[in-house]
Amino acid sequence: MLYPYFPFSLGRQAHEQFLISSPYGEHIVNRDAAAILQMCNGSRSLDDIAARLQARYDFSNASFVAKAETFIDSLSLKGLVWIKEKPMRWFNPPPPQTIFWEVTSRCNLQCLHCVVSAGENTADDLSTERCLQLIDDWAAFGVQDITFSGGEPLLREDLFQLALAAKQKNLSISLASNGTLITRDVARQCKALDMDVQISLDGSTADIYGRVRGRKEAFDDVMEGIRNTLSEGVNLTIGTVLTKNNVDDIPELLKLVQRMNIPYFRLIPFIPSGRGQHNRDLELDPLQVKKISEDLAAQRKMWAFTILPLEFELTFSAPSGEQPDMTRPSECGGAVHYCTVTPTGEVLPCHYFEGVVTDSVRNRSFSDIWRNSRFLNYFRSIEVGDIKGYCHECEWLSTCRGGCKAANFSHRDLFQSNAHCWVVRENQR
Repeated sequence: MLYPYFPFSLGRQAHEQFLISSPYGEHIVNRDAAAILQMCNGSRSLDDIAARLQARYDFSNASFVAKAETFIDSLSLKGLVWIKEKPMRWFNPPPPQTIFWEVTSRCNLQCLHCVVSAGENTADDLSTERCLQLIDDWAAFGVQDITFSGGEPLLREDLFQLALAAKQKNLSISLASNGTLITRDVARQCKALDMDVQISLDGSTADIYGRVRGRKEAFDDVMEGIRNTLSEGVNLTIGTVLTKNNVDDIPELLKLVQRMNIPYFRLIPFIPSGRGQHNRDLELDPLQVKKISEDLAAQRKMWAFTILPLEFELTFSAPSGEQPDMTRPSECGGAVHYCTVTPTGEVLPCHYFEGVVTDSVRNRSFSDIWRNSRFLNYFRSIEVGDIKGYCHECEWLSTCRGGCKAANFSHRDLFQSNAHCWVVRENQR
């Protein structure tokens, strides 16, 4: 039995045509195809969809099923329909520990890899009043941590008003910033609120930094922001998105982090989402990422700072030998332990899934969305057994559970063996 799910928007066009809008682009389908897609909700089997719609057509049930199956398969190959062998389930999950809150879509940079295509204000940010209500709701619901991000969150004039409100509700708070706007005064406010800060730094020189961030002149600003943050004693992490533009610069970046006495360094995988979709050539082969990750893992004791855990680092240790439970959720943490709230209020497993149809806190309570969003519950329903390919035979599957789903989503196949995993890549050669 097959259970298709269509996660994107479908809008009516002229002459009985309908437009599919997705992160992969737009596609036109006819009325009959639209009728099929509207029934693909993850709960109905293909046979059930055919039975419900067959009366509208002059086809036998068998021929209609074949027609529908061919159509759904064609969209599945394009990543526009997801197909599982089990229906989605509904959950009653505990509240998320962390909210990654994109408080604005505005940004003063134009980074090639930006997941949310931030820049000039391209969306209506939530009002201060609604943001304060959300903070109250999250605290009452049991959320523990909020990370303010964007866009560039410091472009939001009420950011520290929101941060103070969260702190007064005993929520832990942190800031993910490009660092260019962190003055001494901003750093003092972060320190006063006990707000941890992560600053993005994708190169040790202005030229390398500018290749990714779009403006090499901003390098001096981010370095000043780092110095201001450190001078006020704020707990600081440097986050580096690994791409072809800076892969050879990682050793110099580590030396810079050491020289400046920065306490934490995080290497972030590049996922071609948002603006990054148009810059897929920046993505490294997983085997190249493995080499960098092996070097970082081996060098941990050499540095005075902490190198935070790396993607698929678990494969550098022996597998547990435990047999994977194929019915176990293939969860990566998204929609379970954390979620993203976008500038317009959509609630997503993480920000890499922008573009799917989900629910917004503009017109529904967060707790209602968290429990009753069809998309979030579908995401939670993905099991280890749904993963295709090499992962089924992998010795680390019981602990990895298929890894990050966002990488696969960006490659148009949510259920493939993980697109970023070097174990998969080694065994596909």
